[in-house]
Amino acid sequence: MATHEPKSEPPVGHTERMDRSSPLKCDEGDTDVLSQTHIQPADQVPDGNTGFRRTTRLKKPPTRYDEEYVNLAPESPARPAVKQPRPKRKAAQVATDNIVPEDAAPILEDVLTRMFPDERKEYEGWVELESEPGFFNAMLQELEAKDFKVQEVYGLDADILGFLPKPVHGLIFLFEYEGDNEPNDDSRGDCPDDLWFANQTTANACATVALMNIIMNAEDTSLGTQLQDFKDCTKALPPPHRGNDLDKNDFIRSIHNSVARRIDLIAEDLALDNKYEESLKKRMQKSSRAKRSKANVETNYHYIAYVPRNGQIWELDGLKSKPLCLGNVEGSWLDTASAAIQERMMRNSEYSSYSLLAICQSPLKTLCTELATSLACSRTLHERFSKDSTWVVPDPSEIFTNMRPEQRNMTSESLDKAELTESFVAKTSRLDFDAAAALELAQELKTEQDSLNAQYIAELAAVDEAVETVRGRQRDYTPAIHQWVKALAEKGVLREFIQEMG
Repeated sequence: MATHEPKSEPPVGHTERMDRSSPLKCDEGDTDVLSQTHIQPADQVPDGNTGFRRTTRLKKPPTRYDEEYVNLAPESPARPAVKQPRPKRKAAQVATDNIVPEDAAPILEDVLTRMFPDERKEYEGWVELESEPGFFNAMLQELEAKDFKVQEVYGLDADILGFLPKPVHGLIFLFEYEGDNEPNDDSRGDCPDDLWFANQTTANACATVALMNIIMNAEDTSLGTQLQDFKDCTKALPPPHRGNDLDKNDFIRSIHNSVARRIDLIAEDLALDNKYEESLKKRMQKSSRAKRSKANVETNYHYIAYVPRNGQIWELDGLKSKPLCLGNVEGSWLDTASAAIQERMMRNSEYSSYSLLAICQSPLKTLCTELATSLACSRTLHERFSKDSTWVVPDPSEIFTNMRPEQRNMTSESLDKAELTESFVAKTSRLDFDAAAALELAQELKTEQDSLNAQYIAELAAVDEAVETVRGRQRDYTPAIHQWVKALAEKGVLREFIQEMG
């Protein structure tokens, strides 16, 4: 059992030592310690350790002593804080009140109405074009440049490049444009007279500029009426003027924008307006010229072209005022171009993405030429052995007619002009070449013709598929969907759907 010792009275002038961290405590029946404490003046305190302790702790009462320790008044209810005026918020509220709300329904109806083909011709801007071979192939068909085919390249190895249809007229390289990693223009020279090179004078036209810089320099190809006229009219112009004429060409620009919907055109105009406003802010605010991190910079993709021309290899960048000569053609020009592309890829950051397209000779033209040559050999055999009783090979003219030569750009005149192959001439000139050998050779030619015809049909189907893909993109179902959703909203069904989903 714990015992309670009586509390001794402290001597006069003595101050009890208390823990600052604990509150004041008084035994029951005692008066307040603070009221009994007497502070003796400093000059009357004896020196030495006589039981008294020199202290000045309570010489000065604490701040707000009466309020916190003696007269503890009940807490009064806090007064609400007086709101300070905020001029900026007030001005913003006034501006909001003065804005006249505009009915967005008519604007929405105009945006989502059906788009007519003439609107693309009237649109003076250029939309962004995807790096999709099907789109480029469809563009070439509409441009009447049917001697070309665009094929995607998945690597720069010699084996992969070797599988491309020959000849390869050029390469289109798509990469993330980083201005800091671009080389100096000191190595660029003036554009020679025999090189067609156009500058890019407007936004988002780099894909078509790169395409034009290739097909305008291609040899032994047909460009079609309008493209040939455009080439002839711009042949004597400098690169900036060629780019300006390309920008103003309604025929080429409308085909470039052929897959765009009205909402795409409006979005492109809005993006250009935003970029223009940002450029104005940068001019007005010098602090914005400081370097920004890559995460805050918009990614820009850019197309450039690589083409062989008159024994030299050229890099044609529409954003550069002059072309860049990579050297002379030694062996395959693709080896030099691939080395330049790899060097450019190494200059960019490791997170950059790329795409590579090859502008090749269309296999349709090559297949037609080979088919005409094979038919010419068969006709020669038929004319030589048709009177033999053992000759059972059908007339090649019937095969020619059944293949519908009008779809293959083949005529009787082209068949007459076809030259016989060296191997055919060597076989038919042997002394032991008789009707039996001719019959065997005729069967080989027939097998070859069937294979060439099958390849032609497959290639033609690929072209039709690309054209149909673009036509599918041109079918805009947005107006129909808008009317359908509008009808659901008017019937109250749309609200029910939203509530169920919520």
